[in-house]
Amino acid sequence: MKGVVMGRFQYGVCEWSLKARGKELCRIASKQGLDCLQLGVGEEALECKGLGCRAVIEEYMQASADYGMEICSLSPQFVDQYSFTMPQGAQEEQIAVELVDRTIKLCTVFGCKSFLLPVLGRNGICDGPSFHRAAAYIKRFSEKAADLGIETHLEINRSVKQVYDLLDAVDNPKVKLFFDSQNLYVYDGTSMARYFTELSGLIGGVHLKDGVGPMLSGSLLGEGTSGFFKTARAILDSDYTGPLIIESVYDKASVCGRGSQEELLARDTAMLRRTFG
Repeated sequence: MKGVVMGRFQYGVCEWSLKARGKELCRIASKQGLDCLQLGVGEEALECKGLGCRAVIEEYMQASADYGMEICSLSPQFVDQYSFTMPQGAQEEQIAVELVDRTIKLCTVFGCKSFLLPVLGRNGICDGPSFHRAAAYIKRFSEKAADLGIETHLEINRSVKQVYDLLDAVDNPKVKLFFDSQNLYVYDGTSMARYFTELSGLIGGVHLKDGVGPMLSGSLLGEGTSGFFKTARAILDSDYTGPLIIESVYDKASVCGRGSQEELLARDTAMLRRTFG
């Protein structure tokens, strides 16, 4: 029965992988047999647009119910413009914090059990001060989320030791990692299979994407150079049982000429099922 997940994994896709939104996105994901969606809370939410608009929220809630599509996670979308770890000013920091706070609040509306907190890009950690700022804010956000029964999943480009150092500083069992199958490979050549294995007990969610060399999400799954199949083997050999969420971006120049976005998602979904069962 659609909407009841009986296997080991949930299969899903990120909202930002496609241009479709709302009911159309739910329809496309359901047609491919996916179980869940991860939605983004962007800057437009501050202007009562996107997930800041009640009508948009209600459309997603109705469509997800109609198509048996769980909205499993939300993510604030701000790391290319704003930061609370290395802000250039009070306004930038305030916007980043506001988007995280709104994301946590929206999790209660959608019934999400977790949210993804990106600590990378402009919002990354590069030195001692940014580490301490990150730890303080993650502690604040995760305590607020935990009081609402919501886990905080960090997406972060740090070494295994640095990850443990940060989690020790935050000191909250409701904080886990959101693993990405390509980010650190692009960043510094890290073996994503080994990285997953070393941190598997801390992982609460997984993004799956692929690409050639330094291009993020520039290939369909299994067609890039990031070691997709080795990473998949590491996931299968672990005790991980959470969502596997496609984060391909189908309007990239390297893939968009190979079919419609719906057709490209169908190919990635087929690869997901062949690989993970």
